[in-house]
Amino acid sequence: MKRLFSALLLVTLSFNAMGSVCSPNWKITGYYSPIEMEFPQGQNQRILIKEFGHLYFNEAFVKEVKMEGWGRTRFGWYLGYFSNQFHKSETPLNAKGHHLQLGAVAIDTQYLKMGNKITIPQVNDIIGVNWFVANDTGSAIKKKHIDVYTGEGKLAKATSWQVTGKKQVCITSI
Repeated sequence: MKRLFSALLLVTLSFNAMGSVCSPNWKITGYYSPIEMEFPQGQNQRILIKEFGHLYFNEAFVKEVKMEGWGRTRFGWYLGYFSNQFHKSETPLNAKGHHLQLGAVAIDTQYLKMGNKITIPQVNDIIGVNWFVANDTGSAIKKKHIDVYTGEGKLAKATSWQVTGKKQVCITSI
């Protein structure tokens, strides 16, 4: 099945003028870092943060952090959720433990290589970057699916919805 899928993918590939391999019909989604202060006052939830201790956070914020990966707390540091635990960091982190920044994309490492430069013609201008860099992963990212990091806060959340859809993706080898 995997060989058949790879063969079908190769048939749909084309090369653009920059030497990238382009392929249509990729599932593009966006992810962002919520900001705790942008959530309305509501029910608080006590959580255990690895190597830090217990703290109370807005329940809606905690739910969003679990979905998105990282969120900026009222304290200025970031609360992350992975490996079924909450973590604390000075910045949001990618899967390699490096600072997550605009232009990062999460990929399926069985399908694309970490470090690949990627263009998504319909999305690059929305985000304001020339290239996306494959340097993150996510458990929900499978096969022809790329998740684009759109930044922090409500505007970034709205942008994550703007980038969502089926798009052409061009990949440059590393």
